[in-house]
Amino acid sequence: MTMKLNQWILSFLILMIFSFNSHATQIELIRLQDSYPEQIQSVSGNSIVWKDGTHFDVVDTNSFFGNLFSGLSFKNKKENSISIKDLQCDSYESIFKKIYGDSPSAVSKHLVTVYWMPNVFGKRYPLKLTSINGIDKKIQRISAQLEKLPPSYFKYLKDVGGSYYWRNVKYENYLSAHSFGIAMDISTHYGNYWLWDLKKAKHKSFTLTLINSIPKEIIDIFEQEGFLWGGRWAYYDTMHFEYRPEMFVRNAASRLEYNNQLGLRCVT
Repeated sequence: MTMKLNQWILSFLILMIFSFNSHATQIELIRLQDSYPEQIQSVSGNSIVWKDGTHFDVVDTNSFFGNLFSGLSFKNKKENSISIKDLQCDSYESIFKKIYGDSPSAVSKHLVTVYWMPNVFGKRYPLKLTSINGIDKKIQRISAQLEKLPPSYFKYLKDVGGSYYWRNVKYENYLSAHSFGIAMDISTHYGNYWLWDLKKAKHKSFTLTLINSIPKEIIDIFEQEGFLWGGRWAYYDTMHFEYRPEMFVRNAASRLEYNNQLGLRCVT
């Protein structure tokens, strides 16, 4: 009797683990499909179907059971797969490679030049951005809106840090969003980056708490076009904005609001 009860409990726990992960993953996949309708045809609990007819597997590498059933196959199919952990941790490199290009040459085919706030700065700041998903046009709209702000805001918007540049995130083994032409940095003089602040503190009594000088009005204009502000990360980068529409939901007033608490979030 005791053995049967233990078997039942174990089966129940396994079912709950898979059910929870499946629900959390489905919510995130639906958000992903809604955010990239030009590329994603449909989603299910274990796959993404692209409009070119190809598929991505969605695999569970979080749990013992997930690793047991799908971890080995995931290691062999990383380029056409995404793990549940990656979805939960907002680590979408394989998705971005599929959408924007998997090499500098592939990304470069879609890059266009956008002049940043030309009515204020002229042609001083040419940005290289992808035209995929209309990102170049979105930055042009952001630029035009920022030009309408009082001149006192312009100091935060000059001396821009850059746009397209194929590279890894510093000290990490994954690509920066800049690699795909979907990101830009505004003023490096007024921006705060956690690693710079750590060095300024000389590693003494440094608490990882957001330090920010960028006005909310600037952040709001970017986020209304689906650009995530780097100040929302624990390891903050307040000059940084990248196109991440899946991080937002539209409220009753049809304005985008940051909402990145779907499902089980990454806790590393």
